[in-house]
Amino acid sequence: MMRIQEPIYAIRKSVAAALCALALGCGEGGGVPADPQMEILFSELRAAPDAASADLAEKQIWARWTSSGSATVDVLLERANAAEAAGDTGLARAFLIQAADLAPTFAEPWHRRAAIAYAEQDYAGAIRAIEETLTREPSHFAAYAGLGVIYEELGQDAAALAAYREALQIHPYLTTARQGERRLSARLNGVDA
Repeated sequence: MMRIQEPIYAIRKSVAAALCALALGCGEGGGVPADPQMEILFSELRAAPDAASADLAEKQIWARWTSSGSATVDVLLERANAAEAAGDTGLARAFLIQAADLAPTFAEPWHRRAAIAYAEQDYAGAIRAIEETLTREPSHFAAYAGLGVIYEELGQDAAALAAYREALQIHPYLTTARQGERRLSARLNGVDA
């Protein structure tokens, strides 16, 4: 069973960012080079006054996250969707591996691989894929929330809480993270949620 602690996680994120910068030509923060439009969307998301406003920014972020800029990679993602919907996760995974090979800085194939691994209860594989996702997109609030869910299922409440809080720093209205943070804060403080 993998165990991650906040200081180790912060170090791991820094190392991942450095490796990404060297190997993939990513920006200073780790992830793909800075996209001014995404920065604006994330600012809007963090500053959203309510869930409805946050939802608008979130939809725009997802639209950009799921578009690789390559017709070939986008077709591979569509084929992965179809294979997964048909119950062939092995084929879906193969399409996602090809997509990641063709677009090494694109986070979505890794995020999708994490979801498949989680569904198969391969928590170590899901965590590795989430780490790859976050290397490419350090603001991937869904990846942090997914990490929180996994750690909570593994009984690693402190690590789960840290992951939920990371998600909430980026997306303050993310339901999964809000509920997880509330539940684990109460649990870790000895209060029923």
